[in-house]
Amino acid sequence: MIVVLKGRKIVAVLAVLIVLQLALTTFLCTDMFSEKTSVVDFTVVIDAGHGGMDGGVVSATGVRESDLNLQYAKTLGELFRRSGFNVVYTRKTKDGLYGLPTKGFKLRDMKKRREIILQSQPNLVISVHMNKFPQSSRSGPQVFFQKGSVEGEKLAESLQTVFNNFTGNKHEALSGDFYICRESPCTAVLVECGFFSNANDLAQLQTEEYRNTLCAKMFDGVMLYLYSLE
Repeated sequence: MIVVLKGRKIVAVLAVLIVLQLALTTFLCTDMFSEKTSVVDFTVVIDAGHGGMDGGVVSATGVRESDLNLQYAKTLGELFRRSGFNVVYTRKTKDGLYGLPTKGFKLRDMKKRREIILQSQPNLVISVHMNKFPQSSRSGPQVFFQKGSVEGEKLAESLQTVFNNFTGNKHEALSGDFYICRESPCTAVLVECGFFSNANDLAQLQTEEYRNTLCAKMFDGVMLYLYSLE
């Protein structure tokens, strides 16, 4: 069977093939790329939600969302970096981006993230978070996008499809009003990696094995989105 591809579809397919080849090469030679080396002209901003005095969701045992967000953001960013993408982090440490811990710190933190994103001129923004829900039975990753964003919805649906195939859930990508997604000049999504309100999720989210697996699924979801571009 002969498949004819035209225009941007060809570019998307070639991009995916290049990325897969780079990923394979990196697997065989882990240190091939330095932190500042980029092969693909494509920038991804990884935003680790919360930080500093803003711990986000905190479990009954003291596990802070902000700490896990940072771990997942770094793991995800490393996958993109090793595949040749430009990677920019809004937050690289446990600290927040608000400066002094005074009144209005949350807004200052968000504005600083926006500033980093705008300066980076990215192609994609992925904001990493953890979730909580009144019903403890709710589990697994779920993706959100800015209401009205066509590309944001496409990326969110691609990610959610990969996540659901992994978990067996039937979650839908949901829209809403999210500062990072709203203020980003490009396609952006917010990924809730799991639920602190679910004991199994909370336990899994703290393991390196699950973190590596889920971040790999996130990467796959982005590849699925890029392939779908026409």
